[in-house]
This record gives sequence, C-alpha cells and structure tokens, in this order.
Amino acid sequence: MSEQAFESRFDGRRLEGRVRFGGFASTRAEGERLIDAAEGELVIDLGGLSYSSSLAVSALVAWYRHAFHQGKVVHFSNVPPELRKIIVVSGLQELLLDDE
Repeated sequence: MSEQAFESRFDGRRLEGRVRFGGFASTRAEGERLIDAAEGELVIDLGGLSYSSSLAVSALVAWYRHAFHQGKVVHFSNVPPELRKIIVVSGLQELLLDDE
C-alpha cells in the first residue's frame, strides 16, 4: 500500500486500507472518476478496508450522490462489519446496503 496520508487506495474497483482525513479529497475524486468511466452500474468492493469510520461512510455517500446525479447506480460489496454498523446507526442502510 502506498504511504498516503489517507492510507487507502483503489486496486481496480476495490478500496483498500484505512480511510483518513488527510487524503479524503483524492480518494473521493478517484471514486468519482470510476463512476464517470462506468457504463451503467458500478460495484465498489470494500472488502479491503482495514478500518472503518464515519469518514468512510462520507465517501460512500459522496459516491452515491455523484452516481445519482449522473443517472448511474453504484453498489458497495463486501462491506466490513464495523462499517456496516456505522451505516445502520446513521440510517443510511437503504442507500448504501443492498441487502437491507
């Protein structure tokens, strides 16, 4: 993994590492580029996240909104249990979790 302040990176369509404040804008932009390039639905695999926080949820919401405004759909797969809990507590499960 790269030594970014954000400590996360995309490997294809898989988000890996830790979501941290320092590089939030660059990872958000990278996700938006994936959405821009996608035709139809996009699936982002979150199984490589090693740490979950509300900042990660913020990135997911930003990507969801970006896709929505383009008439596209983004799905998140392999959501880690800790991140799933934050999503549910935040009341965002209908937007971000396909299985609920």
